[in-house]
Amino acid sequence: MKVFDTERQEWSRPEEERLSDPDRALDLRRQRLVRRNTAVVLAAAGLVFGVWALGWKDEPEPYREPVGAASGEPGPGAASEDGPRPETTPGEASALPPPAGWEPVHDPEGFRLALPEGWERESRPSLYGMDVVDYRDRSGVRRLQVFQVMESSPYASLEAAQLESERLDGYELITLEETGDGEREAAVHEYRADEVAGEADTGRRHVIDHRFEAGDGERYALVVYGSAGDGEDDERELLDTALSWFCPDGTTCAAPGN
Repeated sequence: MKVFDTERQEWSRPEEERLSDPDRALDLRRQRLVRRNTAVVLAAAGLVFGVWALGWKDEPEPYREPVGAASGEPGPGAASEDGPRPETTPGEASALPPPAGWEPVHDPEGFRLALPEGWERESRPSLYGMDVVDYRDRSGVRRLQVFQVMESSPYASLEAAQLESERLDGYELITLEETGDGEREAAVHEYRADEVAGEADTGRRHVIDHRFEAGDGERYALVVYGSAGDGEDDERELLDTALSWFCPDGTTCAAPGN
């Protein structure tokens, strides 16, 4: 028997209707109960989502360390407690300026020192290490020589050099001694002579040959030549200033001038 379905506006059999849509076979009370339960479930789900969303929104952001705090540097706009600091060359402390009339020099052979202004440079190959470098004043009398030492210690190197110096005309020994500070080895050979090997005859000469271990673990020589007729202070000043500023490339050195 067919019945007219006023909702779908068609004729249908009750059996087919029950199979295609079982809820329609329920009575009105049961249909209302199903709709009410469905609404309760949806409302509960909405409440849970709302609580979760509110908690997520109010959750504080993770702590972020201020810029520069990890490295110990002040962040943007922060003021240093000690005021501005002078710029320094990597690997060394801030330096005092060289004496008036002197200038710092960075040599192509890989070291830095200080010299009187206007000195000329020349170099020649060496049997060991870097080239032998000579700096001269315009007169050619005053000279500073730099080279690497191959012997096992500065003093052993100077002992061998002194045997050669004794052959010079008018050789007069002033001192030959070790001068290390307990941390690094050093030695000095100071003398006068009427000639210098390989040099023109310019009168009696005063020579200070200082050999030492530098911060890079290598041994170097700074040899100062000057006239013996004008005293010895100028040669000692030349050696002390050059040595104070001497630093091999890539080495941490004490602040020049100290």
